[in-house]
Amino acid sequence: MSNSVILTEVAVQDAASQIIGSIDLENIGEAEARKIMSVEHKALGYRPPPGSLASEAQAAAAKHPHPPNPQLQLDAEILKKAALEDAAKIERTRGNSNASDVSLGKSMVVDGVDLSVIGEADARKLMSEEHKALGYRPPPGSLAADAQSAAAKHPEGKANIDPQILAQAAIKDAARISSERRSGSHSPPKVDLENVTVDEAKKLQALENKLLESTKGTISAQAQSVVDKRGNEESTTETTA
Repeated sequence: MSNSVILTEVAVQDAASQIIGSIDLENIGEAEARKIMSVEHKALGYRPPPGSLASEAQAAAAKHPHPPNPQLQLDAEILKKAALEDAAKIERTRGNSNASDVSLGKSMVVDGVDLSVIGEADARKLMSEEHKALGYRPPPGSLAADAQSAAAKHPEGKANIDPQILAQAAIKDAARISSERRSGSHSPPKVDLENVTVDEAKKLQALENKLLESTKGTISAQAQSVVDKRGNEESTTETTA
């Protein structure tokens, strides 16, 4: 398996952790916990198991059902996004082949990409993004391949899709494919930060820039910091030599 797609999988998992971690369980009430449980239950098709974000949110909310600063009114979209990311993480862990469209089950909408309206132009963008994320042409059954098949039925498209949504969906589907192909190894994808290369750091940064609003505290930021420090040390060595 190419190093490129391993980096994609690492970036997707790290971005999901950042989004899920943005939920402050110390300041979550019953209403917020119910919303997370509802979204995650619908996404999975079964009740979220112990250890899930929904389960932990309910346990936390039981301690403070009406906190002074509830997140529901301020961050409803973040709650929803975190619930969907956690559902996708659970499905990836269980090796579910439907992880890419977990947010809407068997719907024609996959991670915000509506295959019932996608046109050839957006399908090409999706194919390009997923090709880059995988390091090889997306196989049959991939989101990109499905999008091309769908677009053939309505080439002009019935609606334009946000390029950022296309990019995020492509990257997540590439990570799903990587995870499924690696499922027999039982070893999580890793990046050796001590020996990360400049190109690997750039790849991680590019991926997480598309997945997150900020890369502060992410693995891509850590990788870039290692590369920068190594470059400074090499410059100092050359200067004193």
